[in-house]
Amino acid sequence: QLRQALGFLLRTPDAGFSCFADLALTSPEDYYGEGQGSLLQCVLTPGNPYMPLPNDEIIRRVARQSLYRGGPGKVPLRTDQKTPVKNLFLAGSYTKQDYIDSMEGPTLSDRQASAYICNAGEELVALRKQLAAFESQEQMEAPTTTNDELSLV
Repeated sequence: QLRQALGFLLRTPDAGFSCFADLALTSPEDYYGEGQGSLLQCVLTPGNPYMPLPNDEIIRRVARQSLYRGGPGKVPLRTDQKTPVKNLFLAGSYTKQDYIDSMEGPTLSDRQASAYICNAGEELVALRKQLAAFESQEQMEAPTTTNDELSLV
């Protein structure tokens, strides 16, 4: 039984918490003892402050509004992929898209955000061309100076 449980443990040398069990594939009987701590499948960084806490306290601290709750009149509250902040774009299931919590939702959101980013890139290229033209015109209008030794006297 222990050998089977260890088969579902994953390890990475690059993480601070280098070994974890995929809880979807591993039986709690193999690694969880009543009264010996909490068992949640989540990512918390840094995790040390949460290790001694019971499940209820961890949930109270980190899962206040973990999911979008669909309901009548809520769709307008979801954010668009293009934000009012210039060149800040969002993607994910929490943004406006047609498939709420599914695999398709974040994918569609990513595609919408990518389209906004491409449009912003075109705007930046046009702006760069305008700036180059302005700098070129400034150079043509600037008085020419000579940098030989006699002109410095």
